[in-house]
Amino acid sequence: MTNLKKRRARVDAAAAEQKENQGVYYTTASSCSELDTSPPPTPKKGSDLLMRTIFTFVMAVTFLVTQYVGQTLGIILVLTCQVLMFREIMRIARRRSLEEALPVNKTLPYYMLIVVNILLVSSTMRVPLVRTWPGMEYFLERSSFVAFTLYMFGLIAFVLSLKPIDILSTKLRLKRGSTTSQGKPKQIYFRYQFNQFGWLHMGLLAIVASSSFFLNTMMEGMIWFTLPVSCVIHNDSWAYACGKLFGRNPLVPTLSPRKTWEGFLGAWFFTTLWAVWFAGFLSNQKRFICPKVHFLSPIDCDVSSTFITTTYDVPELLWAYFGKTFDAKPVQLHAVAFAAFASLGAPFGGFFASGLKRAFNLDDFGDLIPGHGGMVDRMDCQLLMALFVYCYVSNFVYERGGICAAVGMMQYCVSRLNVAEQVSLFNELSSELRSAGVVIRDGVAIV
Repeated sequence: MTNLKKRRARVDAAAAEQKENQGVYYTTASSCSELDTSPPPTPKKGSDLLMRTIFTFVMAVTFLVTQYVGQTLGIILVLTCQVLMFREIMRIARRRSLEEALPVNKTLPYYMLIVVNILLVSSTMRVPLVRTWPGMEYFLERSSFVAFTLYMFGLIAFVLSLKPIDILSTKLRLKRGSTTSQGKPKQIYFRYQFNQFGWLHMGLLAIVASSSFFLNTMMEGMIWFTLPVSCVIHNDSWAYACGKLFGRNPLVPTLSPRKTWEGFLGAWFFTTLWAVWFAGFLSNQKRFICPKVHFLSPIDCDVSSTFITTTYDVPELLWAYFGKTFDAKPVQLHAVAFAAFASLGAPFGGFFASGLKRAFNLDDFGDLIPGHGGMVDRMDCQLLMALFVYCYVSNFVYERGGICAAVGMMQYCVSRLNVAEQVSLFNELSSELRSAGVVIRDGVAIV
């Protein structure tokens, strides 16, 4: 009877703390068996479907408007989604009863978010920022040192905010086993603060660093943002449709019981068709293929060979099916790779997020988007896709790599050289052009 009473007391304490922390996604009991596992009230399917449909339309319109306007609005969209995702991730392991006595813990995550964005944004958008506002060049050249200095201020503030447990000033309830072998109470504040500090850095890496890859590829051309994002969206839709029509065999039953192999593979096929067509469509519009080199000037550039139709040879074994040659734009072949990863790799970002939600006993990461859940619920696959696109574009599209991959970026890089270095570069280029049969008259190359 004594053990039963103690167990009931622990359950009551856990339930009381859960009520106190209402709205904060954190599980206080030591095991799921100690919590009330009765299912929450289920909303009406009709109203839920209606809200999901309405907000799907709203998100689609927002995305299309962003793509039409270009990189400037795209940057705002990415940074907004980043802040919302970071907020949802930080809420997962937060305990309100402890946060009341730790004010630094409330502000430090957002301070660190600003610091990391200063470093990532300044390095990603350095060229258009300097060309648009030349006075920023001095700061941008030293942005890494500025970010490190600000990070140190945050670290010092965290260390100075560390405090031992004070049972009299908190509503925290000590459970059995909350003492050390010497009989002293565990430093629960210390442990909680370091857990939160580690959780903060995980959020910065998983959310902020990953979303910065979107900014990086976006500056090379809006197509490298629009195309992969649309591939993930289409893959999700086709996986649902194919799973509903043909689904029989679960793909990852422990994490996502409704996902099937039939939906997984069917979505790959239809996403590939979409990607090839959409890549060809976008490649005809300069607003999507030109890099962003100035924020206040209209986008214009010479069309890269990546977006010009090329004739490819077909392997002899396939002549009977496809002929000896076929015409396609190189970007359409890249789109096949995007579709493959959006179908076969990016979904595991969603499975990872599902596992994280199960670990913390969550249905969704938030309720920001009615019918869809939180921002992380919508963007989990996109973050993995952003990393893939950045690595792929850097290695297979702009093989020269780095910030000088596009012509506009090269001009900026050359302008940063002194006169002697520019003369040396000009002489080397002139020599290479002459050896290639190009005639140079009065400093002008004649092909």
